[in-house]
Amino acid sequence: MTTNQPTETSQLYPFSRRDVMRTAAILGGAAAVGGVGTTLFPTVRAAEHTVIETCGGDVDIVVALDYSGSIRSAGTWPDIESGVDSFLGVVPEDVQLGLVTFGDAPSAFEYGTNNLLDFATAGNVTAIQGGIPATTPPGENATHMPGALAFADAILEQEGRDGKEIIVLITDGGPNYQNGIVGDGATPPADDTAFPYGDFEFTGGTTGGENGIAGEPGEETETTATADDIKNAGRRIIAVGIGQNVAGFDDYLRDDIASSPDDFVAVTDASNLGSELETLISEVCEPECVECTLDESVKYEYVVEYDDEGTVTFDGFVLDGDYDGGISYVSDVDKDGSMYDPMSATFDLGGLCDAWAVVKAGQEFAVTQVTADDDDGSVTVGYVDPYAISFVAFFCTEADAQAFAESFPSRGRGGGRPSDDSATSTVTGDSGGRGQGHAHGRGKATGKGNGLARGR
Repeated sequence: MTTNQPTETSQLYPFSRRDVMRTAAILGGAAAVGGVGTTLFPTVRAAEHTVIETCGGDVDIVVALDYSGSIRSAGTWPDIESGVDSFLGVVPEDVQLGLVTFGDAPSAFEYGTNNLLDFATAGNVTAIQGGIPATTPPGENATHMPGALAFADAILEQEGRDGKEIIVLITDGGPNYQNGIVGDGATPPADDTAFPYGDFEFTGGTTGGENGIAGEPGEETETTATADDIKNAGRRIIAVGIGQNVAGFDDYLRDDIASSPDDFVAVTDASNLGSELETLISEVCEPECVECTLDESVKYEYVVEYDDEGTVTFDGFVLDGDYDGGISYVSDVDKDGSMYDPMSATFDLGGLCDAWAVVKAGQEFAVTQVTADDDDGSVTVGYVDPYAISFVAFFCTEADAQAFAESFPSRGRGGGRPSDDSATSTVTGDSGGRGQGHAHGRGKATGKGNGLARGR
């Protein structure tokens, strides 16, 4: 495949959960969803829908809509057209929208000259809805999926804002196309139109007529290669398979085209497409993390466990108490050349944007604000040599974290220093506080402390 489009990489972002969409499907589109940055809204018919107020941040979406002959068997075209209309009608005005339809070849909707992506204002939504063909797809069309993905990607590359950039692919199966260059307005393939952001050559189909069959899922590789390039550039592909006949391509769309298994949704009844897509946009607009709402502090102690023969069976951080607030231990890194001396520890914040951590090492405590990593929601805390971490406790506010650290009686000087520049203070204390200590590894002892401060 050749292309003259730029290769600039856009911003990476984590994949969102698809649970809310699946819930809506189970409830037959009657579920209400919402969150920070959205309004609660019912998933109802296109004529009755309520617009979501905002996504927050930059979100650019290109819908790649299958308009091939085979999609007629996926359900009535009016249902599909109405479902996409319904989706477009609830997209927040601060989201930019684009549309690519594809049959024998892809075709991009233009708001104006070289304007293929624009804000979802009422006028623009009306215009793009009018760009969806009203008539049932003709029977002779092929399914130029790789060309449609390439067009959508080029639109985001040229006009996107480097925020969340998403392609929503709606199709009833796999690729099926005639070899040739798309985007130059020449044939083959049939029905090709000029495209302002380059042309793209594909040779993985056939040299036959306009119904050139690409083969069974997995036999044609250029569509997967195009999808991989899009995902590697940091853009997200959500694949929506529609109709009963898509079952044979479920694995292909889920595993080879969508950005993750959670980014594939099967809609067997075309009349449900509208509610599924409306739930999709609410999920896209959900925040990728939430403000801290811990009911109380969450504390993880470092422990080393032995069997009766003295062999170590486990070493790591274990929850002290029953409440974890969604925060979980991931891993730790020992001091170079040593065992059972954690110099850093990684935790999953469980969807929280940030929190305050109290890290105890040696006789010192560090109070540090930690922010979830954009890619996996984790945080890592650590100490510079020579002291190992004995426990980490999480709070929602700096005041609660400081109060917890200061509740330990001060006993002389310590030596631990926070390795994170965001640490705001270090509080000296003893090695345990009230309560019985637990022997850890090389004779280290960690006490249970003298109570847990409650976060807000």
